Amino acid sequence: MEKLTALCMLWAFGFGTKEDYCAELDELFLENPEDDFLLELENCTGDAAASLARLSALMSGGFDVDTFGRELFFQLEKFCDSGSVSMKEFGRRGYNLWCELPWGFNLDEPFYTLCWADDSYYVDSEQRRYYQKAFDYYKEKL
Repeated sequence: MEKLTALCMLWAFGFGTKEDYCAELDELFLENPEDDFLLELENCTGDAAASLARLSALMSGGFDVDTFGRELFFQLEKFCDSGSVSMKEFGRRGYNLWCELPWGFNLDEPFYTLCWADDSYYVDSEQRRYYQKAFDYYKEKL
């Protein structure tokens, strides 16, 4: 569920696609067709905010923050490398995503980088360096 939650957050904040989220959800649902929660998620795939609201409830006890973070930052790096938005826009979206993270791990690295790395006094190259350090966090933990 951690990967699904990450993909949903990415979709909700403009870093990922509905298709990526739905593909993961469909895979999980096919493995567990009797799961009422997955069925509920299948029924709200047209609304990223509604899906995220349901998944956010899982981001407490028993939630594997490392698995979630690894997927989130892997996908964020891919999006950043695509160059589809400016660093300023990437930072704005990243801050909005950070605001939705649960209190408890939002102040831990690499998540906290999403809060401050978009500060207006940083030039793009500095921002990119800070984000790269966040992207590399889970690569170094393997």
